[in-house]
Amino acid sequence: MVGIGFFMALLILNKLVKKARLKISFLADHSLSIFLGGLVLSRAFFVVRNYEIFLNELSLNSVLQIFYIWDKGLSVWGAILGIILTVIYFARKEKESIQRWLDVIVVSILGAMSISDIGALLDGRHYGNETNLPWGVIIENSIYAVPIHPTQIYAAIYSGILTLVLMRLFNYRIGKIEGNISIIALTAYSACRFLEEFLRGDESNIFLGMREAQIYALLGLIAGGILLFVRYKKKGAAPASTPNPTK
Repeated sequence: MVGIGFFMALLILNKLVKKARLKISFLADHSLSIFLGGLVLSRAFFVVRNYEIFLNELSLNSVLQIFYIWDKGLSVWGAILGIILTVIYFARKEKESIQRWLDVIVVSILGAMSISDIGALLDGRHYGNETNLPWGVIIENSIYAVPIHPTQIYAAIYSGILTLVLMRLFNYRIGKIEGNISIIALTAYSACRFLEEFLRGDESNIFLGMREAQIYALLGLIAGGILLFVRYKKKGAAPASTPNPTK
């Protein structure tokens, strides 16, 4: 499902690159670097979060395990950050519009996540807590033996809806302003993920009474809200054009 999600992201990216009038050659030249950037940070985030597994003893075998990416030890947040940072680096290097590239990349990532969330359900990960709702599911490798929230499906639904809405926004004035799409995506996804975490039942580090991912989502929501507010204030503070008295 991750592979299908990656293919979906490529289709969305190709469509949005044309719509945003960006150079498709930029992707062709740097696609491998973008992929590796996402992969490296994805693995790095996972290793840091689970350092006790990899650094329990200093040996050649424990060091080599860091590179065993086929053990499914990858972080979604690390992959997203790695892809974004790599795109920013090459866009700045080649004097491309960083904000416009972020707009199309972020929407493509959301599309991929909506597919990978279904994979998480099939793999029994990211499951929810107990529920009496009729669509509750039973997952064998969860800590619950009763119906639980299918939070993976919730995530697939809201990620899919956000992807479709954001793709449509490219046709409207708000979406034609560089950077608006990515800021809206950050704010909306963070809000949805923050709410989703209340229904999650899988293990997570807890800080200040909140799950780890919930804190990241809250920070993203605050950052997105501030960026939207600043943009709105700048637009409102723009001086109105004065008529030319000679006309």
